[in-house]
Amino acid sequence: MNLESNPRLTLRQLWHFVVAAEAGTMAEAARRLHMAPSAISMSIAELERIVGADLAIKRRAKGLTLTATGRTVLGQARILLELAGELESLGQGTRASLRGPLTVGCFMSLGPTIIPTMLRAFAEQCPEVEVDFVEGYHADLQQALLDGSIDAAFLYGAEISPSLASAPVTDSELYVLVSNEHALSGADSVSLADIAGEPLVLFDADPISRRILGLFEEAGIAPTVRHRSRSYATVRSLVGSGRGVALLFQQPELEAPYQELRVVLKRLNAPGLLGAAPVPVSVAWPRSTRLNARAQAWVEVASELFAHATPPA
Repeated sequence: MNLESNPRLTLRQLWHFVVAAEAGTMAEAARRLHMAPSAISMSIAELERIVGADLAIKRRAKGLTLTATGRTVLGQARILLELAGELESLGQGTRASLRGPLTVGCFMSLGPTIIPTMLRAFAEQCPEVEVDFVEGYHADLQQALLDGSIDAAFLYGAEISPSLASAPVTDSELYVLVSNEHALSGADSVSLADIAGEPLVLFDADPISRRILGLFEEAGIAPTVRHRSRSYATVRSLVGSGRGVALLFQQPELEAPYQELRVVLKRLNAPGLLGAAPVPVSVAWPRSTRLNARAQAWVEVASELFAHATPPA
């Protein structure tokens, strides 16, 4: 750091610019900040003078349109304002003192088990943080992390982009799902050979579907896929109605009882098959950006709650 430098821009100028950019018009920014539009305009004009470039094109009918420089400054300004907020709260030093929004993502099939447990534990430790969550699939959630629309996400820890950092929080083991009226419903465990001739109901979302099909290939078995679905609930219903069997990566200790669904989970007996190894469930975040204090707390709570992870440094 150049200790002789004396930055001329102020956090207030950055704050005004971020609010205006998010609001879309000076009038709406003025309403949100309880200020006169002219005062905000002057503040942004001074920021543009310091930066040496126009940050936004101002059109009366269309509002503000950020320039390329403006988009860059907006991203950096958000980081600086986030850091300033964290500096202000350093003296308080507890998770209970954290405030503000946090948006997290979760792979669709993990949502029913991970999200309720995490929200309850996180609310106990960070009651003032407003958590919103989105469910999605592997590629969509990774893109959302990279474009900044979510802060962190629970993903299966396979095929995670090198642009993301991650910490494992638990494991999902591979189980066979059969109808409670199936001949194998009373078995202690089930092998791939046991179900080789059964129609398969495939949970059709990467990387899980690729892992399951790869397992059959590794075992030298060509599965007969009768149905495909991207919904765990639909897969379970189809199995319960006798339409086939399914292989699912699950956490049985966190799952609701299955009796009312007319299905039974059986441990897969597949010694020596690499594809049958447990899949880690990880919490991921962009490698290129520093976790804000709320997202850091989310990762730490997940690490403590599921007792497998080492929180990021």
